[in-house]
Amino acid sequence: MGRRYYCDYCDKNFIDDLEARRKHLQSSHHIKLRNMHYEACREPETVLKEELLKTPCRRFFQYEGGCPFEGICRYTHYSPEELCELRQQVEYSQELKRKKMELMAEVPSLGSWIQKYNETSNKEDGDNIRTFWIYPENLENRIDLPPSLIKFKPEHFYDDNFEEWGK
Repeated sequence: MGRRYYCDYCDKNFIDDLEARRKHLQSSHHIKLRNMHYEACREPETVLKEELLKTPCRRFFQYEGGCPFEGICRYTHYSPEELCELRQQVEYSQELKRKKMELMAEVPSLGSWIQKYNETSNKEDGDNIRTFWIYPENLENRIDLPPSLIKFKPEHFYDDNFEEWGK
């Protein structure tokens, strides 16, 4: 039977020889479906720029969404309402990018954070152990906690009877 070639865009299977593949890849149906696939992945800004330059497709609007050149048509298939929604979407995404840039400008750099951390750690005396977690106060008075949740006390560390650990 020979090797078979499967086209993801067209959902089609055919014999894999050079001539058949070339013929399929250059067909208008394949090009239309490939363009429609990549159209869905494009940035809204570029779609809006391109669609505003095009004139409306008469076939698409006359036959209610039935343009035979849909993937390769030179005219726009967006209605004025859809273009307005697309414009709002672009403006919203630009606003989000602007806010993100403002937040990034407010965040201190890693170098300044490390410097501040070193300054605060040098001020503390070396005998004091600093924990990076907070023990919930409502658990301190409970007696039914498993050993993994009981708060450590200094007297827990003085017992050096390590032989009992493995039992």
